[in-house]
Amino acid sequence: MNKPVLFIGARGAVFSPAGVPDPKKIANGVNFLKTWGLEIDVDPECFKNCRYLAGRDEERALHLVSLLEKPYTFLWASRGGYGSLRLLPLLDELIERIRHPVWIIGFSDVSILLNYFFSRFGLLTLHAPVISSIFEVSLCTLAVLKNTLFGRKRVFLIGEVWREGEAQGLLIGGNLVSVASLLGSRWAPDFSGKILFLEEVNEDLYRLDRLVTQLYNYGVFEEISGLALGEFKGVNYQEIIPLFKEVFNGPILAGLPVGHGIKNYPLVIGARTHLCTRYGQAYLLQDIY
Repeated sequence: MNKPVLFIGARGAVFSPAGVPDPKKIANGVNFLKTWGLEIDVDPECFKNCRYLAGRDEERALHLVSLLEKPYTFLWASRGGYGSLRLLPLLDELIERIRHPVWIIGFSDVSILLNYFFSRFGLLTLHAPVISSIFEVSLCTLAVLKNTLFGRKRVFLIGEVWREGEAQGLLIGGNLVSVASLLGSRWAPDFSGKILFLEEVNEDLYRLDRLVTQLYNYGVFEEISGLALGEFKGVNYQEIIPLFKEVFNGPILAGLPVGHGIKNYPLVIGARTHLCTRYGQAYLLQDIY
């Protein structure tokens, strides 16, 4: 399904699939995005509170489905946290098809939904800052994000070589904990021939080891064609090199400016992706449209 190219006056909405958002952060993020010429609806449903979630599972799922049925060109997650995983059985029951192209935008816990909508409906989705983190990322990140939304046809990111090689395939992945939470379920993505992107925040090295081992035991690294690694905030980056080099023999591109830091450049889940870590080059290239 082709992606909508946004334009001045394009209308979208905020949704809360996981944690309870801070109303002030949402208001600030929405007001900033309006300077790009976007119109963004924020429903009170976004701010419901049920324990550590933005409403009961049924409420969050029904709100998202109601937004998908409207002629919005983008749906932007308010925040991550935890909770998207709980929506998948409900979304299976409530959604038969996606009626029109729409950007679904978010990262972290929301990467579960990004992969879900690509795997089930072939919908390309955008791994990018959530509304509440708009003011926590760099100006360069925002500039690239704006260009991507308004019709930039390619994503090009430079990283560093951890293992040489070259790979092509559709991009899947996102937050490491979130990807691992899908393994063994009917919502686990098809890893065959894919380029897998991973990032994480505030996980101790032994916990990262456990998660990578979980992916290894599931056979993920035997199926993918390439591995792209973003930021692993809160851990010495050099210490995670052995974790991935021990389990994957293909090309590994690391150090991409994507994750929970001030650099969180957009990536398109489901897009054709070329990963190159040879001939002195280290880049990830995506064709979007």
